[in-house]
Amino acid sequence: MQRSVLFLLIAVIGLAAFLLLVEGPEPITVQVKNLQVEQNGFDLNITWDEMDCDGYDLVITQDNQRTAVNTPDNSYTVQDIVLEKNYRIKVNARLKSGHKSRSAKAEILTRKLPQDLTVDIESYDGFKGDSFRVKAKGTGDITFSSGNSKTAKVNKKGLVKLKNTGKTEIRVSAAGDALYADGEVTIPVNVYPEELTRPVNLKAKNVSDTRCELTWDRVGFASHYKVFRQNVHTKKYEHYRDTDTEETSIEITRDAGTYSVVAFNEIQDKTIKSPHAKSVQVQGTTEIANVYSSARTIKKLNSSNLTLLREINGDGETRTPQSLSQKDDCYVISYVNMSGTAGKIVSYRKSDVECVEIVPAEGMGHANGTTYNPNTNKFYMAKTHKGYKTASCSTYDGTTKKSTGTITLPRKTSGIAYDESNDCFYLSKGNEIYVCDSDFTVQKFIHKKARYNHAQDIGAYNGVVLVCTWVNGNTSYIDLYRVSDKAYLGSYDVSIGEIESCVVDDGYLVILMNMRGTSTDRLYKTKDRIAIP
Repeated sequence: MQRSVLFLLIAVIGLAAFLLLVEGPEPITVQVKNLQVEQNGFDLNITWDEMDCDGYDLVITQDNQRTAVNTPDNSYTVQDIVLEKNYRIKVNARLKSGHKSRSAKAEILTRKLPQDLTVDIESYDGFKGDSFRVKAKGTGDITFSSGNSKTAKVNKKGLVKLKNTGKTEIRVSAAGDALYADGEVTIPVNVYPEELTRPVNLKAKNVSDTRCELTWDRVGFASHYKVFRQNVHTKKYEHYRDTDTEETSIEITRDAGTYSVVAFNEIQDKTIKSPHAKSVQVQGTTEIANVYSSARTIKKLNSSNLTLLREINGDGETRTPQSLSQKDDCYVISYVNMSGTAGKIVSYRKSDVECVEIVPAEGMGHANGTTYNPNTNKFYMAKTHKGYKTASCSTYDGTTKKSTGTITLPRKTSGIAYDESNDCFYLSKGNEIYVCDSDFTVQKFIHKKARYNHAQDIGAYNGVVLVCTWVNGNTSYIDLYRVSDKAYLGSYDVSIGEIESCVVDDGYLVILMNMRGTSTDRLYKTKDRIAIP
C-alpha cells in the first residue's frame, strides 16, 4: 500500500515538472514603442519611447555588417552612414526583472544629400521681346530648359528671351554626384500682352430693391477691374468703382444707366488694360412713367391756399424778376433785362418781405435758374434761356453778391438747384434732369415726359426735384421727382399765372409767379406745409 502511494506521488511530481518544462517561464508582454529613424545628412537619428528599464540593446545591420550597441538612453545616433544603403534597426529593453522586452524593428533607405541649388530670380513678368539672364549655383553641371520655347526660349548660359504671350517656366537643373542628388528649380514666366482682351458676358442682376450685381468672365492676365458708367450728356464712360482684386463681380447701387467694365494690370511700371466690355443697362429701383396720362395732382394751388407775400417789380434796365433762391433769413431774387446783358441781385427779408439789399451784377445772362450752396457760400445762376444758350453758370459770393467767375456745366441748362440733404446739384433742360455731385459731375439722370418741352427753374427739397413748368400760357405745374429711384411723385397745379421759380422754406412752398398780361411778378407762399409723397 505504501509503495503504491509512493509511486503515485512520484508520478504527480514528474507530470508537473514536464508541464513546467513545456510551457517555459511566464511570457514577457512589455515592448519598445514608437521606434523612429530619420536621416539627417550623414547621420541616422534613432529614437523610441522611454521605458523603466536598465538600458537598451540595439542591433544595426547594413549589408552584412552587424553592429551591437548598448545605451542607457532612449535615443542613439549612427554617424558617417553610407548613402543609398538599407539600414535595419532592432531595439530591446533590458528589464529590471532580468528579462528582455519584445523587440521593435525599423528600416530606412538612406538617400543622397539634397542639392544646394540657388537662382538669383524667383519669377519674371514681362512683354514679348524682353530678355533676362538666370544665374544659378549648385553642385555638378547646371543646365537650363524652357517649358514652352514658343513662349520663352533659354540658352545654355541662362539667357531667356520672351517670344510670345503666354505662361511657362524656366527649369534650372543641377546634376548630382556620389554625395548629392540631382536638383531642379522652376522659375515661372508670364509674357503679358500689350493690351488685355475685352471682358465678355457682362451682366446686371438686381439683388435687392436698392442693390445690383454686375458679373463678367475672367480676363487672362488681369489683376483687377474697373467699372465705368456712361455720362448721359457727353456719352463718355466715367470711372465709377474699382474691384481692386481678381474678383469678376461687384455689387453697386441700383442707379439707372449704362455700365461697362475694363480689365487692368500693372507690369514693370506699365499699365495695361482691355477695351470696354459690351455695355449693360442697369434699371433703377423704380422706373418712372414716361407719359403724363398717369399724372397725379397732389394739390391745386390758388388764392385760397396761397398767401401773397409781395409784388415784385424791376426797374430801369433790370425790370424782369427771373428766378428765386434763399439764403439764411432772406429770399434772393435775380433780375435781368430781356437781352440778358444787365442784372442785379435783390434780397428780401423773410420776416416782413422788405427789400434789404440791391447789388448790380453782370454776367448772369438770363438767370433763368438760381440756387445757393451754403457749403461754398456762393450763388449759382444758369444763363440759358431760348436764345441765350451756354453750358455754364455764373457764380456770386453769398455775402457781397460780387461775381466770383463762371463754372462750366456738363450741359446747357435752364434750371439749377442745390440740395443740401445730399450735397447734390440738379440741372434741368427740356425732358431731362441731371443729378450732379458738388463738382458738377453727372451721377445719374431722370428722363421725364415734359408737359411742354421747356422747364423754367427747379427747386430741391430733401432728395426731391421740383420742376417748374409753364404750358403755353395756361396752367403752371410743379412736378416732383424723387432722386433716389427717379420716381415721379405727382404735381402741384398752379392756376394763377406763369411760374418762374420756387423754393421750399421750412416745409412751405414759396413761388415766384409772373402775372400774365402784366409787368408784375408776385411772391407767394403756401398757407400749409407741403406734402412730399
